[in-house]
Amino acid sequence: MSKIPFKRFGVMPDLSRNAVMDIPTLKRFAKTISEMGYNTLLLYTEDTYEVPGEPYFGHHRGRYSQDDIRDLVAYCETIGVEVIPCIQTLAHLEAIFKWVQYRNTVLDTGNILLAEDERTYELIRNMLKSIKACYKSRVVHVGMDEAHLLGAGKYQSIHGYKTRFEILSRHLEKVCEMCRELDLEPQIWGDMFFRLCNDGAYFVKKPNLDLEKIGELPDNLSITAWDYYKIDRTMVHNMIAAHQKLGREVWYGGGIWTWKGYAPDNRFSIRCSTISMEECMKLGVENYFITMWCEAGGGTSRFAGLPALYACSRIARGEKSMKEIARGFEEKFGISYHRFLDLDLTYPRKYDISKNAGGGNVCNPETYLLFNDPLFGKYDAAVTGAEAPLYQKLAKRLAKYRNHPEYGYLFRSQAALARTLSRKVELTIRTREAYLAGDKAAMTEILTKDYPYVLKNLKEFITSFRALWLIDNRPQGLEVQEARLGGLYTRLVSCRARLQDWVDNGTPIPELEEPVLDFRTKGLAHLFKDGWGNWITAGRT
Repeated sequence: MSKIPFKRFGVMPDLSRNAVMDIPTLKRFAKTISEMGYNTLLLYTEDTYEVPGEPYFGHHRGRYSQDDIRDLVAYCETIGVEVIPCIQTLAHLEAIFKWVQYRNTVLDTGNILLAEDERTYELIRNMLKSIKACYKSRVVHVGMDEAHLLGAGKYQSIHGYKTRFEILSRHLEKVCEMCRELDLEPQIWGDMFFRLCNDGAYFVKKPNLDLEKIGELPDNLSITAWDYYKIDRTMVHNMIAAHQKLGREVWYGGGIWTWKGYAPDNRFSIRCSTISMEECMKLGVENYFITMWCEAGGGTSRFAGLPALYACSRIARGEKSMKEIARGFEEKFGISYHRFLDLDLTYPRKYDISKNAGGGNVCNPETYLLFNDPLFGKYDAAVTGAEAPLYQKLAKRLAKYRNHPEYGYLFRSQAALARTLSRKVELTIRTREAYLAGDKAAMTEILTKDYPYVLKNLKEFITSFRALWLIDNRPQGLEVQEARLGGLYTRLVSCRARLQDWVDNGTPIPELEEPVLDFRTKGLAHLFKDGWGNWITAGRT
């Protein structure tokens, strides 16, 4: 089989959305990907790294000390893996703004730093100095993506209205100059210039780039084109080619879907990544990496994406037979490739993903079905009736690997989740039907059989998920998941008590008297952009 066709072929785990992998786990992860042929590990750290002189930066977030990073870099050097820092120097800094020390000084609006501000540039300079002190790679990814409201807050009250082009260009030049002073090679995500030239859109069939408007980019800058959604080969090709027109070296960031709840989507990840890797090869892109983002709670283990990571490494080297890939995976990991894919908690979708590949539709529904409120039933319209037996079968298959010496903890957690869902998924529908029919016998059966089963298995899921988290990650951030899952458990206990009160005393339950509206538009597209707050309630969170 041929060699990897990229100069750098890497993986970028998200270490900023609560699930901060501890250093021993990162070493294990680095060793695993290196054995597959990856030679680069990119650490996405928004505020989860030590910055001397900035005590609130990453406080209570499980941040890495400089010694932590030096230790990891030294280890990775022994296995032939380059470690590259991926930070943020404009947007995506929500966590630091929880502290008034930053909120009252360097916040523009939302999650965006205040551009053209002395304290902002002091903070960024401190970030870059910290990076310089503990990484050996000269490359530093400085972010600058998705700053949609740049200049619309405090900046505007100080400087008046300026176009985002003006603000972004000056800010980028300033950060690149700092990098030049520190002998660092800055890189940014490519979307902002595309959005500003295409009415806010990044993923367009024929990207329009006003090169005169964009102007001359800093000469030490490289650009990352990124996409995790597209299976339209022509569209992917055109996007990469458009980035190359900016006249700077282009990298590409693909994605393995680990950011929509408690389950990955390995199958779609492979399909999407295969296309982007092949188009990068055609266009001469030398550096390709695969992102593994987290949703805000960090619910999916990065190791759950091993099937896609392995498949992509083989496909990049020219392997076309999925049967051969499956054989090699089982030989390496000691688990059937197809059984490892059961961690996806595959869902019998009612729509064809190929018709809705514009983004957002790629998601298994295990998380919103888990949090779907037993009295409101916000997501009942998505339930097909096929889910309960599916989850029952998955739970049995997953349990077979619960004692695997290395990855059993992944299977124990997903098996408990599948068992919970096997009864939870239709709980709201059956509860509403019994209530509206005035069928107290049916409701009593729900209360005596379904609720105890769901609560028992939810408790097992909480326990096994906690174990998973503490194997993979630092403990900081677990509190978010425990607040979510503990809140769900408490809510189920409360709903059971109120339903029992209706059975015993006829006390009405107004939530069950409201109609269930179909939340969907264009299939299920917008649903998957919902966050946890929307999963649990139509109220404010």
